[in-house]
Parts: sequence; C-alpha cells; structure tokens
Amino acid sequence: MSMSTSWQVSLVDVIDELPRHCGPDGEPARAYVVVDFRGHPDLLEPLRIAARDTHVMAGMDKVRMGSVWAKTGLDVYEDVAPMIIEVDSVSQDVLRGARQGDSSTVLSRVLYALHQRDGGRYAMISFASTAPLDVLIAHFGYFCDYALPDGREFFVHWYDSRILVRALQVWNAQQRAEFLAPVNTLTYARRDGDFARLQGGARATTEPHSDILRLTPAQHQLFFDLDYPDKLAVQLRRLYVGLLPGDPDQDTLVPRVQEQLERARAHGVAGDKDTFDYVAWGISISPRFDEHPLIKAGLAAYRPDADAGLSGVLADIPDAVWDDLQRAEHADRVSLPALGRTADAKHHGLWSEE
Repeated sequence: MSMSTSWQVSLVDVIDELPRHCGPDGEPARAYVVVDFRGHPDLLEPLRIAARDTHVMAGMDKVRMGSVWAKTGLDVYEDVAPMIIEVDSVSQDVLRGARQGDSSTVLSRVLYALHQRDGGRYAMISFASTAPLDVLIAHFGYFCDYALPDGREFFVHWYDSRILVRALQVWNAQQRAEFLAPVNTLTYARRDGDFARLQGGARATTEPHSDILRLTPAQHQLFFDLDYPDKLAVQLRRLYVGLLPGDPDQDTLVPRVQEQLERARAHGVAGDKDTFDYVAWGISISPRFDEHPLIKAGLAAYRPDADAGLSGVLADIPDAVWDDLQRAEHADRVSLPALGRTADAKHHGLWSEE
C-alpha cells in the first residue's frame, strides 16, 4: 500500500462499514473526516464556498462541516480552524472509484491535494459515527484544551494525528473512552506509513461538559516527554542542514532520536544540553559510539551536576577515535562531508568548551 494512496483505502474502509452500524433508534452511521487546516488555509476556502452555496448542482451533495474550535477560545481563528466534515454520498462514490471519467467533488479534490503536501497525511483523521454533526463538534471541542490543578490551561491540537498518538497515551482509560464515545471506528496515519484503527463507544449522543478537561501534573509532563524526540529532531535538522547521514526527514529521524535518548538515559545523561549533545553524537557520528572502550569509560565517570557536563568527561577522547567511529559507521554510505567532533560539530554549536 503506497503512502500516497493508503489514506484513501483507509477512508474507503470506514465508508464501506457504514451499513453495519446504526444508532439505538436506527440512526444511520455517517463517515466524517477531521481535517487540520492550520497549515493549509487555502484548502479550507473552497469548502467554505461550497458550504455556503445554496444552489447545489444535480448529482452533487452540499458540503456539511463545522469547526472543532466552535465552542473553544480559538473560535476567532476560523480561517485556519480544523473542521469536522461529513463525507457526502457523491464524495464516497468518487473515493471508491465508482464514478467514471474525471468526476470529482470539492471535498475529494481537497483531500487529494492535502495528501500531496508535506505532512498532509497527518492532517486528516477519519471516523464513522451515528451522532449528528453538532453533537460531534461540541464533543471533540472539549478535548482541545485542559487544565492543571494550579489553574494553568493548555491547548491540545489532537487533530494532527502525530499529536493524537501522544494524547491517547496521556489520557487515562476513562478519558480515552470518553474521547472515542461517539465513534464506531476511527483511523489515523502513523509515522511508520500504516494507519491505526480504533473502535469507539458508538454512541449517538454524548453528555455535555460543564467544565474543562482536567489532567494531572504527571499527565502534563508526559505530553512534554512524548514531544521531546520531535523537538530534538527539529533542532538537529536545522543545525545539520544536508549533513546528517542519509539526510533523513522528520519521520525517519525521530525513531533514531528515540533510540539515542534511551541510550543516553541508560548512561544517566540528564539535562537539555547534555542530552542534546549525546543524541547529536549518536546521529551524526555513530549510534553505538558509547560502546567504544574509551568513551564507555568516560560515560561511566559522567555526573549530571559536573561543571563541564558530558563534553567535559569526553574532552580527552582523541579526535581520531571519533573519526574512526564515523568512518566505520558510514563505510557503505556515499561519502559525506566530515562532521569531526572538534571542527564542524563545534562550528555548529553542538559542543561546548567551559
């Protein structure tokens, strides 16, 4: 299943299951997509025009949609709002390939265009539900922010599926079940190129919320911890433009960063700077640099509260050791510009001298 078409297959699977679902009073199930338009406002405009159009052509269905932010403090940013959009019957046929020729709908064109863009596959979540659109807007808007016991409030942009993955790990079992309460099936893109598929409570109605979602300090910290690999990957790509082995994109780099974070923690490495330095070495020089006897001995002497930090305990490692590690790691790769520890790496600000 190619990445450019798997979103369509995933959505069609949701559509094809609709006849098997109905509400307690016989309500039909409908297919919806949640589209994150924050980075794609130009794609929202044709949908807005179609939704306002009172003259629907024969054989075409009117666009029905509503903002996830409608009942939140972000409702003023309507031009970039994430939208819950019903996948109308004509768009369903187009997506299935049941219509011949060049037939398309505004929605199908928007979805095709979205998935041609960088990161577009993470900007769509699809689901089936027997709940009406206004119920879904109120329900999902509740999960856009949360409060801590000290009164601080934070937004959660869960309509980006990369963030939804984190939210599902942060929310407790009751909160996850509540989020999925009105859906029959929900699918979203994962970083490995596949799609996750979740089953929900299939409720046609949900209980209204009188208060903001409450999270514990531990849940709040987990959000930051789960975001950390992405943050480091962004920093690495900015500092090492075109110089990282294989020139990885964000999706490829994040798992490599996660691996280095695990190795760093195993050595007791702590603090933003020392952690970043360790990850940078593991990515740019060798993911197993810590196995070299001299470096291993230096790491054993590392203490997070030491003045010179990680750079200090490894300061006496000869440059030849780092160069040999890099050459061995990249022996089978296309020749890359040198990323010597004391030259280019220091130039990029990754190493400190106290």
